[in-house]
Amino acid sequence: MTMVKSVGVPELAGLGSYRDAARIGLGVDESVRRLLRYQWTARRAMMTLVAHLPSTPTWEIKGAMALHQWLLAEHVDSLRARVGEMRHPVPELNAAPDPALDAWCEELLRAESEVELVAGVYGVAIPALLAAVDGHLATTNLLVDHPTRRVLRFMALELGEIAEWGATTLAAVRRRGAPEAAEATAWVDHLGRYLARAGGIAGPAPDAAEAPPPARATGPFVPDLHPRRDERFRGQYNFVFAAQDLYTDTSLPADERNLALLCKRTLEMDVAEMMASVMVERPDLPWEFHHDYARQLWDELRHAMMGSVAFEARGVDWTRIPLNVGFSLRLNLHATPLERQTMLFGIEQSLMPATTGKRYEYEVAREAGDELSAHFQDYDWADEVLHAQIGRRWLKREGIGGDEAVARAGEIHGRTWAALDAYRDREPQVDWWDDLCRAVLGKPSADRSSHDGRPRVTSA
Repeated sequence: MTMVKSVGVPELAGLGSYRDAARIGLGVDESVRRLLRYQWTARRAMMTLVAHLPSTPTWEIKGAMALHQWLLAEHVDSLRARVGEMRHPVPELNAAPDPALDAWCEELLRAESEVELVAGVYGVAIPALLAAVDGHLATTNLLVDHPTRRVLRFMALELGEIAEWGATTLAAVRRRGAPEAAEATAWVDHLGRYLARAGGIAGPAPDAAEAPPPARATGPFVPDLHPRRDERFRGQYNFVFAAQDLYTDTSLPADERNLALLCKRTLEMDVAEMMASVMVERPDLPWEFHHDYARQLWDELRHAMMGSVAFEARGVDWTRIPLNVGFSLRLNLHATPLERQTMLFGIEQSLMPATTGKRYEYEVAREAGDELSAHFQDYDWADEVLHAQIGRRWLKREGIGGDEAVARAGEIHGRTWAALDAYRDREPQVDWWDDLCRAVLGKPSADRSSHDGRPRVTSA
């Protein structure tokens, strides 16, 4: 008996043909087994990027790391949800599904240079994870496992974009010189041998496998949380940053206050660097914390990108602005992770009042007639609404309310600001604000302290 089909209407909601849907694919147990490995790999790759973000010097690589750790976090979250739909009780999601796979993840984390980091994450981990996901999509049934396929199709799309960026960047890193090329090749080979022993990302580990080279992961991982900039930047330890104070000085013209705001936006790289340190030093907190903070970390770095875009649009070489590392340096090395969280939330709360906060910043850009800046400040304002919610939610878990957080933030600020005294002799403490106003606005600063020759003391 032949089935009569409706002429011209795709069958099975357009997923594919009856013939394809009748093919036996992966069973539920096998699908879950693989998803657990993808979830763990993506989570460990995400945290590898987070752990190395502060110390990675190249600005553009930092920016991509911030984006990619968030994309990976999103996919980890989707994978965790899908596993929870397929089996009860839910399999363990917060532990390695295979010791051999985790040994590879531990080696990936132990990159000792920017070259090794790029080679490991983008030359090995991301391509291998993408290949595993593609293999899963090619094997599992298009109908019965459609919810998994939907999760993996989005994952494959973004992994492909990450892999493309990574291949281009790895090629650029290799072109820096023969030592860098050799370093990248050696690290890719090292990690490849560990991954082969695990049976790849999808696994399972082979019954017999060649012994990998000696492991670097012979003890607890100690992250390098000292923030760094690449060779284009000067003034990393020049903590005189007038923009922090002058953007709220209503005696100054709007264009000068707007310029200060753009400097502040670009400087937000240091917020992302600080947030990374909190994530890597608080592995005990639930996955949901790291998922929330992954989003905020990317937002903060996106704000720094907004500043750089605004300067690029004006034809300004923003790398010549002394974008110091003071905020992330003093908090990463001289405050506890909880104190860093508290400080961040205190800052977010201070940005809520209309007269001095995010609404004010948006209105300054509008008053200055800078449509691009106003566009950026508007979205920065929107992001901070979310960030305040994130901060309040996770400090509440610590038993710290809003008013208490603000009070604590003041004490943390004063103590860690004083800690910068140990670094001030690394570079001259020079007030550069008037020179920037002349270069960008074509006029001297209207702030008298920019001309009186006295050292400026800034608040942050």
